[in-house]
Amino acid sequence: MSRVEINGARALVTGAGSGIGASTARHLAGKGARVAVVDLDADSAAGTVAQIADHGGRAEAHTCDVADAAAVADLAGAVGDVDILVNNAGVGVAGPFLDNSLEDWEWIRSINLDGVVHGVHAFAPGMVERGRGHIVNVASGAGYIAHAQMAAYCATKSAVLMLSQCLRADLGAQGVGVSVICPGVIKTPIATRTRMRGPLAGREQEALKLFRFGHPASDVAKAIVRAVERDHGVVPVGIESHAAYRLLRFAPASLQGLVARANVR
Repeated sequence: MSRVEINGARALVTGAGSGIGASTARHLAGKGARVAVVDLDADSAAGTVAQIADHGGRAEAHTCDVADAAAVADLAGAVGDVDILVNNAGVGVAGPFLDNSLEDWEWIRSINLDGVVHGVHAFAPGMVERGRGHIVNVASGAGYIAHAQMAAYCATKSAVLMLSQCLRADLGAQGVGVSVICPGVIKTPIATRTRMRGPLAGREQEALKLFRFGHPASDVAKAIVRAVERDHGVVPVGIESHAAYRLLRFAPASLQGLVARANVR
């Protein structure tokens, strides 16, 4: 497989207006990449670009809803070929599954899973044609840690994990690397983009306080950069995600069920 040299590469990061995406865009720019900073919120994307420019990096802002396949195709037309694609945009739904509406499910799936698919469909053909490139999909430790009140989130992240492993086998044979990043609890504003349902409704501030104790977003950004440089496959980030990936998958069903039910109501 042809490794991607970040210095001088063309990179695109979705959900790059804040959190993991913004930190990743800054790290890639710091390594010499020209970064397309993509976010649904134009002001947030512009803010990340300004931060990169302040440190001498090269970046430009783009506004795009990754849930809209046509919009992502238009984005690809505007940006052109990229060497590194980071599908990071994500949202959450929390609460008992029967308190989630079907619209909640369609919303989270359209961003967390379909957004990844749209990005790959739009940008991977150019990578395959050139015989080089790297795709990084940001999943979550929730992709292999069940949680009674995060069924929709866990399902979409598990799907991204499996999709990425399949793509790694498929596109890897054509010179394109694929990595999937599985963070644990990270200090990001995702709680502000999470729909809280049922007994969790109105508890956004409690969730924000919990995430303040998470790992810094820069830990994930560094893992993403290493994944590109070293062609890593599945990359857990954070001690809890590492432990679950290595141990919980092989634990007895009774223990996995206990972990899944360990939630705050």
